[in-house]
Amino acid sequence: MEEKMKEGKLKGVIQFLNKHLFAISLFLGIFIILGLRLKYLVDGNFLGFINRETDIIYNVIFLVGIIALIYYNLKIKNKRLWITSIVVGCIFAVLYYFGELQNDYIHSYIPTSKKFIIYSFIKLFTYFALFTNCVVILFNKLPVLASKFNTKKEWKLFTNNKKSLFVVALLFFISYLPYFLYYFPGNINTDNIGSLYQITGIKPYSNMQPIVYTLIYGGLWNLGKMIFGTSTAGVATYTVFQMLYTSIVFSIILYYMAKRKIDLKWRIITFLFLILNPLNAWFAIRSEKGIIFHLTLILVIIGIIDIIHEKEEFFKKKWKPILLGIITIMMIFIRNNGIYTLILTLPFLIIACKKSWKKILILFGVVLIFTQVVQGPIFKALNINYSSPGEVLSIPMQQFARISKYAGDRLSEEDKKVIKQYFPVDTEELVNEYVPWFADPTKHNFSTEEFEKDKFTFIKQYIKFAFKYPVQTISSLVFNTGINYSPNFNAWSLVRMYGTETEDAYITCNSSEPELLEEFISKYPIEEKKLVNFEFLDNLNDLLIKGNIPIFSILISNIGFYFWILILCFAYCIYTKKYRNMVMLLPILGLWATAVAAPMVDLRYIYSMVLTAPLFIGVIIKDSKEIKEE
Repeated sequence: MEEKMKEGKLKGVIQFLNKHLFAISLFLGIFIILGLRLKYLVDGNFLGFINRETDIIYNVIFLVGIIALIYYNLKIKNKRLWITSIVVGCIFAVLYYFGELQNDYIHSYIPTSKKFIIYSFIKLFTYFALFTNCVVILFNKLPVLASKFNTKKEWKLFTNNKKSLFVVALLFFISYLPYFLYYFPGNINTDNIGSLYQITGIKPYSNMQPIVYTLIYGGLWNLGKMIFGTSTAGVATYTVFQMLYTSIVFSIILYYMAKRKIDLKWRIITFLFLILNPLNAWFAIRSEKGIIFHLTLILVIIGIIDIIHEKEEFFKKKWKPILLGIITIMMIFIRNNGIYTLILTLPFLIIACKKSWKKILILFGVVLIFTQVVQGPIFKALNINYSSPGEVLSIPMQQFARISKYAGDRLSEEDKKVIKQYFPVDTEELVNEYVPWFADPTKHNFSTEEFEKDKFTFIKQYIKFAFKYPVQTISSLVFNTGINYSPNFNAWSLVRMYGTETEDAYITCNSSEPELLEEFISKYPIEEKKLVNFEFLDNLNDLLIKGNIPIFSILISNIGFYFWILILCFAYCIYTKKYRNMVMLLPILGLWATAVAAPMVDLRYIYSMVLTAPLFIGVIIKDSKEIKEE
């Protein structure tokens, strides 16, 4: 009886909603418009609306559009679609609101008044309602949109033949030449100067700069120096190698998309995205371990997709698993956090390919054992030092610094003593050097020796502070990691001036170890010279990357935007029950998680998330087209 009564009530609610669709749409539309216009001002604790007369037309047009969208969506009776969209809507609402908090309060503190709490709830519900409806319409219409990518015609380019592979790679390489000639011999990252210190014997070898990458970079640098006689030529030799590697990997992406029968139209869009994005050219001529790592990770992801789709057939060709194993080992050796992407992916890959689980486990088990043996006992025997724990402790470090700045008057003497233990500098120095979005200044004041002696007290104090100062703890976390998940975070000021990295690297090295830099430059001078006059390249940074053309800037370099694409890909796989496609997304999710945990505020740490987005979308479009055909 009770179940029948519940069913009857549910039917009654559904009937009521069906009868009043327009009224509900109108109410939600007005609420969203008002919620978007709602403002909170700390001065005077003001909560209300600040409108200009010019906003009226915009609001009316937007209101009509929102009402139409909600009215259309409410007619969709797909329960799975709505549940998936509601979950994504909740995630997007929270992340977008975090972005607003960062923009408004990153240089101060988040208010805690009752009006601000009311304001926060209204904003969150507004964004939730808006994003949920956007996801509903996107997922509902995606099979129809995917059917537009149904080209029967094939070109000679962008296909899965070797001639196309090399021709497309050549096109990419040629597109990088203007950047190489203008920024000759290529830009050098601070980490690469550290690698050169090791290669030249100025400093001992350390896995702080992964030893395999140091050997690759140093080997090519020495080769160029030996052939052409200058240190500058050595840098140019490596830059050309990286340009070639970038070109080949980008071409492999298109080659593999053709192999998976992803539509030609999308392959052309991917090609244009990769070749016209100036960020790719800047990274191609920028000496830095992360670029090689991201390109190698893409090859690993393509291998994982191959296993998912071919399963037993993949292992019948012996060269395939051997090659994938070698590439995966290189990925882990080139950057220390590469292993986490594999560890996260491996269990789900085994579940997705149950019949091949033994072969998968053997393949990647050998990779993990080999890398750990080399980086463990072998490195220890060779007296190769390990990286500092500073990166993984950035979040608690930032918490200590922020609480010292914004809650210092409430700290007990005992708390101050603990902070002083791990940050043996003047409190004023710790406070003044605290940068909400960048942990490096705080890390420089951190005592690794004290942490190694007493890890427990540090962790205990972090947990204590988290409960005692929850607002400051959350603020320190969000402000330091928000660039990785909030597309509306005004992070353009954090984007570097591409083309000036060598100068920046010298400044950084000179501030920390001036005597080592002086010794290196005196022995191995690197001369920067412009071989062509392409001054327009200097303007691209301001026009595109630094946000002066908002839409293009988001497409080019907004980390949060691409994380949202990753979430949408995951959600769509769940909605369509294409669970195996989720496995290909996991390496990027693992990489993103390490970028947040560190935390890292530069696109170079998560670059492969940008590069793989067209591949992931292409696979999903192909599957959506199949759903439409069914």
